[in-house]
Amino acid sequence: MGKMWTRRALRRFARKKDGAAAVEFALIALPFFLLLTALAEVSLMAFAQTNLDLAVSDLGRMVRTGQATTSSMDAEDVEAMVCARLNRIMRMDCLDNLYVDVDRYDTFNDVNNPVPLANGALDESDIGYEQTNPGEIVLVRGYYRWEVITPFFQSIFGNVNGTDRLMVSSMLFRNEPWPEDED
Repeated sequence: MGKMWTRRALRRFARKKDGAAAVEFALIALPFFLLLTALAEVSLMAFAQTNLDLAVSDLGRMVRTGQATTSSMDAEDVEAMVCARLNRIMRMDCLDNLYVDVDRYDTFNDVNNPVPLANGALDESDIGYEQTNPGEIVLVRGYYRWEVITPFFQSIFGNVNGTDRLMVSSMLFRNEPWPEDED
């Protein structure tokens, strides 16, 4: 009798469709929410990268036309200007995460543009601001260390210390001839 009752109970259980939607949802919920979270994370990073590109482009325009030199901007002024442009649309922490590098070169062949990463960390030793002159070849770079929000994706998206993403924007040009100050 016990075997028959068990067989009947198993057949009845196999025919039941109640709760099938809950089981199906449980099977796809985790991958769905991981995909949704990854999409949000990538979208925020893309938006931040676009902000960085626009800020570096604005700085490049100021350097190329001589506005940065003739107004005697220093490294702090340049970073403040780039930070203000970064924060126009989206709040971004510039204090510890923004690095601006402006270098000048004699020829385009002399330009070396590696990302300053050493052993998974940002090497800040060569990052700085140089005043430029008319007709010089200039490389403007902006680096922003994006803190990956979701711990699960830090190892996937992180390229600095395994948890942060270094965003880079570069602009290479020859300065325009601008009238220098006459004293």
